[in-house]
Amino acid sequence: MIRTENVCKCYYPHSKHEVHALKDISLFIPKNRVVVFKGPSGSGKTTLLNIIGTLDRPTSGRVFICDEEITTFSDIALSVRRRDKIGFVFQDFNLIPRLSCMENVANPLIPRGFSAADRFQRAKSLLEQMGLGDRLDHKPEELSGGQQQRVAIARALVNNPDIIIADEPTSNVDEETGEHLIETMKTLKAKGATILIATHDARFKDIADEMFVLKGGRLA
Repeated sequence: MIRTENVCKCYYPHSKHEVHALKDISLFIPKNRVVVFKGPSGSGKTTLLNIIGTLDRPTSGRVFICDEEITTFSDIALSVRRRDKIGFVFQDFNLIPRLSCMENVANPLIPRGFSAADRFQRAKSLLEQMGLGDRLDHKPEELSGGQQQRVAIARALVNNPDIIIADEPTSNVDEETGEHLIETMKTLKAKGATILIATHDARFKDIADEMFVLKGGRLA
């Protein structure tokens, strides 16, 4: 499903502020695995997930998804791949403040040409599965942190992605939401998803097929 070859990421190259965030990362991740990345803050976990998730490009090295080298893709092609294949669960939720819960979840379906009725039916169903059936018209500011994360999870799933990328998904939520998220990840793996998680949360080790530790931008 995912392969990286000697991936490096350097910020501010050839300057006195040069930072080597990733150094020669080579990974092979088969389909339908839960993979956890651990390591201290600044170790490169988020940078690696952003590159695999097509939100960023490596300075050097190659990245393959489904045997296609995405490092050769144009920005538009990467956007389409991201839209169609990848769901993101962010640490800070990244919900659109002026939109309701249902609109936030339905929003990724607009570029794919779904009708309004189909978009909102799919969003409603996912939010109900997340226990938010009575919060469909609420704005993010009207929700607790745990509820916002559940909306973010529903949004990540609305496209039925093959790959789910979660960056510190339990760091800003209560224990109950964290447990709910872990159970959701188990269900998604059972349905065939490949899941990458950067986390300090020890509970994820119980669902991980593989764990990698990063230190100083390298696989330790």
